[in-house]
Order: sequence, then structure tokens, then C-alpha cells
Amino acid sequence: MSALPELAERNFTGKVSIVTGGGSGIGAAVADRLSKLGSKVVIVDTNDKDGQSIADAVGCDFIKFDVADLEGWEQLVADTARKHGSLDFLCLNAGIGSRPRGSSVKDDPIPWILSNYKNVLAVNIDGVVYGAMAALPFMERQGSGSILVTASVAGIRTQPPDPIYALSKSAVISFVRSVAPALAERGVQINALCPGSVDTPIQPDDRRL
Repeated sequence: MSALPELAERNFTGKVSIVTGGGSGIGAAVADRLSKLGSKVVIVDTNDKDGQSIADAVGCDFIKFDVADLEGWEQLVADTARKHGSLDFLCLNAGIGSRPRGSSVKDDPIPWILSNYKNVLAVNIDGVVYGAMAALPFMERQGSGSILVTASVAGIRTQPPDPIYALSKSAVISFVRSVAPALAERGVQINALCPGSVDTPIQPDDRRL
């Protein structure tokens, strides 16, 4: 499990958190840190082997889940709030790139752009919008809550190796900026995290650190 730089020492004792894409990389590190800060954590991931392994190591719940499933989101949030009593923090971290493992930036881009286009947008955009929509009613009723979206510097500056990934991250950054004022009026905070290159499984082989 990769280390996560020190977070502000916020007290998460008794708080309830959901982390998407928690089976590896940034999501696994976030789940680990939240647990150490006292939060009850629910990891969700499509990879049940990795997800359960991280959950066992962290000492938290794991649910196999596709973030592009709108109805599933409503059930996930309702079940989490019912079991743990609240939903205080939602980390919308799940994401994928359009380039297949082992591909090169010199390869013809058209095949991999078209083959993965809809799937990338479903996970990287729908997964964020659906998650925020599902969590908002619960957070609004309790008068507080925080949503953190893992975007990327690729959403801010050009990213020639994977333009579809960059497109998706630009979209979620714009979504967060646009919806933040309305959510703040309801007591809910939403922010986008824009990391640079991180050595996680999402990186194609030729860009691994």
C-alpha cells in the first residue's frame, strides 16, 4: 500500500467514510489514513480480490461496486447510512484511463480512444456525478458532509498520451467548481484533488515511475 503525504490532523473519530476505487493506489492510501484517523471506512471497488485485501489490511468494510451504476449508488449510500448511522465523507476516487496496458504513446491512438471512450466517461464522470447526487440528500439532512473528488492535473493542462482521460478530468473539475456554491449553502463541502503523476496501477507501462 503506497504512503499518503500527511493530511491535516482532522478528527474523524466516529465519522463514516466511503472511498471508491479503494482497492489500490490513492484510494487504498486514503482508506488507510481515514481508518487511522478514527473513521469507519467502506471501500468500494470492482476488483473484489484487491478490494477485500485492502479492507482486511485496513480493518474496514468492502463492497464490490461499479460506480457507473446510478441505482446502485442510491442503495450503497442508503445501506452505509443505515448500518453506520451517517455518511460524513465521500471520496470519489475511482478512475480509469483509455490507454491499454503495454501501449505506447507512439501507437495509433484511434483504436484505443474509440474502444474505451464510453467506459472511461462512465467511470470518471458518471461515477462522480452519481456519487455526489446520491450522497447529497443524506449529508444535507444531517447538516454537514464533505465530498472529495480525485481529478488530475491532466484536467488542467494538456495530456497528449490520453486525451479521453484528460477530457474526463476536465469535466469533473468543472462540475466541482460549478456545484460547490450550491452545496455549501446546504452545509456540504466538495473539492477536487488534482494530483500529478502517481505510481499507481492506472499508469500505462511506459509512464510508470
